[in-house]
Amino acid sequence: MSRTLLSLAAVSPPELRDLLARATLIYHDGHRPLHAVAPLLVLSASPRPYGRAAVQVGAARIGLEASTYSPEEVRALGEWPLAAATIGRAAPALVLLGWEHDAANAFAAASPSPCLGVEGASGCTVGALADLLALERRGPLGGHRLTVVGDASPRALDLATGLASLGGSVSFVHPVGYAPDPERLTLVRDRAAAAGGSVLDTTELMEALRDSTAVLVEPLPKENQDRFRPYSLARHHIRVCKPGCAVMHRAHESRGAELSAALVDDGAWLAPSQRQAESLAAAALLGWMLQPDRVRSVLG
Repeated sequence: MSRTLLSLAAVSPPELRDLLARATLIYHDGHRPLHAVAPLLVLSASPRPYGRAAVQVGAARIGLEASTYSPEEVRALGEWPLAAATIGRAAPALVLLGWEHDAANAFAAASPSPCLGVEGASGCTVGALADLLALERRGPLGGHRLTVVGDASPRALDLATGLASLGGSVSFVHPVGYAPDPERLTLVRDRAAAAGGSVLDTTELMEALRDSTAVLVEPLPKENQDRFRPYSLARHHIRVCKPGCAVMHRAHESRGAELSAALVDDGAWLAPSQRQAESLAAAALLGWMLQPDRVRSVLG
């Protein structure tokens, strides 16, 4: 496999700017045709949003067949080597979208055709890009200060990494003992320092919220919820944020106990998981990976 993109930690700041620019072009200018490349076969673990993404990047123009084969369906065709050998003969190259890392590597190792791996577990990369697009429409990313409230998920860490890479600042607030992964926190700090931003890691909610332009509230974990309930957000908490601060929540269909009803009624609630934003982000990832130089490197 030429490249497996598992998180924005694997994307350099210049590459991230390229990704966001590509998504913005898709949003504003419609389909952006790619140069002709060899036919590819897409095996997608996530028909939504990747099914639409294949169309948005001009899939028909490059002979890209958008398939809804999931890893489970591929495995059902036989063991990994047999399934990979069967499917791998269908195209000069395969694109594995949304697959878990181990499954993608197992398939790629057995496939007679080269494979490109895009995205990773839990859709965190596409989700984080969608969040960055949502924030960018509210102002330049370098001017944002994001506060992540609760037990930071892979998607939240990807969003923090992306924002820090582009000059934004990030605060993490959580109960004692629930700090982000130290290695990932160091990466976010390093990216922010290089781009002119800052990073705060604290257990004090009001300190973390001060001057925030966006607040990402993570759902309560299944265990030790009492430790996290003091970090639930209400209207009075937002008063220390910047005017117009966006409140983001992953499960926007069900706000849970993490957000007060009054806060949602105020209209500050921003659902970052909008289908359009996720589709744009998926299209950006797919188009970025299918640039002729990358495809040529896979095809040899």
